[in-house]
Amino acid sequence: MTKQIIAKYPSNIALVKYWGKHGNQLPCNASLSMTLSKAYTEIFLQCTPKTNTTIELEYFFEGQPKENFKERIIKYVSQQNEFSELLKNFSIQINSTNSFPHSTGIASSASAFAAIAAALLKATNQFSNDEEFTKKASYLARLGSGSACRSFYGPYALWGKLNNIENSSNEYAIPVNEIHENFKKMNDAILIVEDTPKQVSSSVGHSLMNNHPYAKERFLDANKNCESMISILKNGDFENFISITEREALTLHAMMMTSQNYYMLMRPETVFVIEQIFDFRKQTKLPICFTLDAGPNIHLLYPEQIQNEVELFIENNLKSKLKSVIYDQAGLGGMVN
Repeated sequence: MTKQIIAKYPSNIALVKYWGKHGNQLPCNASLSMTLSKAYTEIFLQCTPKTNTTIELEYFFEGQPKENFKERIIKYVSQQNEFSELLKNFSIQINSTNSFPHSTGIASSASAFAAIAAALLKATNQFSNDEEFTKKASYLARLGSGSACRSFYGPYALWGKLNNIENSSNEYAIPVNEIHENFKKMNDAILIVEDTPKQVSSSVGHSLMNNHPYAKERFLDANKNCESMISILKNGDFENFISITEREALTLHAMMMTSQNYYMLMRPETVFVIEQIFDFRKQTKLPICFTLDAGPNIHLLYPEQIQNEVELFIENNLKSKLKSVIYDQAGLGGMVN
């Protein structure tokens, strides 16, 4: 019997950054992210019964075959025992679409592997309990793309073992449940200063932490920041939310710039925008802040109620330096059926 599954999962933006991994996609430090809402990957999975023993898997992105990513998916699916019977008994076709363009500061691998893992796991019919399904899907998504494991929970998720946080794990993410009203409706204006692919892949960047002179201190600092951020999200402290979020973004890029094979992903426009954010916050006292992924584009975070002021700020102060703006907001994770 043919199986058809639809899965739709968002990307996420880390507030406390994961940078450096070991073993099989295990993080060297904990990370904490805000789940996005409008930036998502949608997967249509079709599993057709077959009688031969050959692996049959096709992957299409927005209607076009993508051979490079297809090979990555075949390798990923083949390595997971949970999918062995599915791969053995069915011909698999994956059709994928993104709600956002590539190279825009949104982690497409996070949303893609969250959706792919959830769809494939749903097709195995192994779980009837939603909580156990989500936990297992987070675990499996991590094996495809580390940050994908955080896309299953919202508006905030923690990934990484912390001694003071119950149920935290390096193998899957968990939700951050106690959220102050200040942080329940956060928005994210993604400011695109460069829309070409970045020069250094995240995988290469992670590997440069292996012999990094500041790695040990960085991992300890990130874990401490995760614990602090959990308290901040609970008590509504905007001042320390801003401080940790921005320091984490700058630390991530500092790690890149102080690696043995150092590199720089910020652009002059990135620095200009950051300085404008500093000035605007100082003048208005509004609770806005920035974060960066491993690229030049900026995520401008702010509470929903100041949307109009932020739009005017972007229009009047930043627009000349930007390729485009994507307005998003905190979300609650994905769905599969």
